Amino acid sequence: MKPSHVIFAAAMASAFFLAPDDSQAVEWKKGMSSPEIKQLQQRLKEKGFFTYPRTTGYFGSITEEAVKAFQRAMNLPVTGIVDDATYTKLKSAPASNDMLALGSRGAAVSDLQCWLKRLGYFHYPQITGYYGAVTADAVKRFQRANGLPATGRADRATLERLKQKATSQPAASSDVLTIGDRGDIVRKLQQQLQQLGYFTHSNITDYYGVLTADAVRRFQRDNGLPVTGVVDNQTAALLERAVKAKTTPPAPIERERSVIRLSIGALGEDVKRIQTKLKELGYFLHSEATGYYGAATADAVRRFQQAAKLPATGVVDSETYERLIGQAPAAKLDVIELVADAAELLGAPYVWGGDTPEEGFDCSGFIFYLFQQQGVTLPRTVALMWNAGASVSAPEVGDIVFFATTTNGPSHAGIYIGNGQFIHSGASTGVTISRLDQSYWKQRYLGAKRLF
Repeated sequence: MKPSHVIFAAAMASAFFLAPDDSQAVEWKKGMSSPEIKQLQQRLKEKGFFTYPRTTGYFGSITEEAVKAFQRAMNLPVTGIVDDATYTKLKSAPASNDMLALGSRGAAVSDLQCWLKRLGYFHYPQITGYYGAVTADAVKRFQRANGLPATGRADRATLERLKQKATSQPAASSDVLTIGDRGDIVRKLQQQLQQLGYFTHSNITDYYGVLTADAVRRFQRDNGLPVTGVVDNQTAALLERAVKAKTTPPAPIERERSVIRLSIGALGEDVKRIQTKLKELGYFLHSEATGYYGAATADAVRRFQQAAKLPATGVVDSETYERLIGQAPAAKLDVIELVADAAELLGAPYVWGGDTPEEGFDCSGFIFYLFQQQGVTLPRTVALMWNAGASVSAPEVGDIVFFATTTNGPSHAGIYIGNGQFIHSGASTGVTISRLDQSYWKQRYLGAKRLF
């Protein structure tokens, strides 16, 4: 095409862009760029659908997804193209502070999910801040139960009714504590969990959030309780007993006819010896043996028992003790094999909670699986990997690199493979290789840690 033809075609294309306040939008779609697109993005941002930090004027993939989310919320054909019907709806739809719907994100959605969870409608284990199908279904159930139109969209009337009901039913200390609760009772709970080694966040607050719920789940899992993340009477009573056991002199270790039993709350040289051996074998990841049998020690014992094909109780009985003390150290991690195994998994899909090639991987599940193949058992979550690892000034092959993608703390991780690259399981890419100096990762990089 001649240059003059290109100029003419561009001029003709721009002539079809009408100002956002006109009655028609014709067709705005991926690949277009203009000041009008920038104003379109601003409208989508006001409605809570365009979440990119700034408006660009370019209709790319992010804008297309925002348009699709808006169309889905408005029961329009989901094309990702702004036609007349979509633009008319966009002009008349309420702002995000008036309505939350499929595709909405942010603190307002988190509050909505907390209220729904408190009232028993939202059953997803975590507060996500994203308004998806699970949240929409929970809103519909609430609307039906309260005589509201069951649209699945949280309009002003729904939000006001929901907030009124949720805030009028505070959790009592004798009832349950769950995500969204506040007060001194939550502060006391966090202090108890911190004493027992479950709540690892440095600051005690009076808000029951995701970190508190995760700590409660770990305590419940270690103590054979239903893993709900909610503090019911049974969980609260066991917490009280566990804290009391830790703060009072421990009972003598049970020894009758060479019988031994070590469990959470135990103290002394036997515990220290167990921790030292577990550390030597790669199961105990703390920097030093403390002599206190807490949650970390129980987790390490449980992993050893699984590897040794013993009942995974987290309690050191006579058989576990003898097998552990007599165990030879594992071979040193072979980082070349680690990276080779990782390369075999390129293209594996991202699956939240996944840690096997058959089902796919989330970011920590991918790392957990690869190290497990080398005989090294790591913690299962990014936060615990970060806490367990030893910081290094510059990563070497096999080190874990951490990023803050959704919070200020570590929320994503990968394995450094050299030459400024790392392999990881991304939510939108599956298992892939990225560069540390890419702008997205460079801005969110927290550091590297060695866990072996």
